[in-house]
Amino acid sequence: EWVFGDPGDEDCDGLSLMWRLHQHAIAAKLPQQRTVLHLRLTGAGAAEGWLDIDRGTISVCKDNPGYDVDLAIEASTGQMQRWLIGLVPFRDLVANGHARMLGPSRLARAFPTWFDTSYFANGLRRAGQHRPNSAE
Repeated sequence: EWVFGDPGDEDCDGLSLMWRLHQHAIAAKLPQQRTVLHLRLTGAGAAEGWLDIDRGTISVCKDNPGYDVDLAIEASTGQMQRWLIGLVPFRDLVANGHARMLGPSRLARAFPTWFDTSYFANGLRRAGQHRPNSAE
């Protein structure tokens, strides 16, 4: 998938977003004890899923894995995608009402640090530097 800026409705896919979170998790920053996140993504590309983190590894589940949920997140799919690709800080999603978190404040504060949002941001910066010549 190519990302060239702000996602439109047609670019939003909540299940793909959850998979991208899994792919860009920073193992050293993930909780070592089992931590289950319930994600409910709303709006275009809405989806529901769970991230099961255990001993520094993360699994994506479309179906409830049956463990107690430690942190529930309800967020706009498009805004979560904007955060993951480095366009906005997570705190802005919460401050602007695009994301709500229910669970211990220590987990809510730590959640955004568990993922590398620079991967796509660097690509977006490079793409912005390589704009086609108007004569083409």
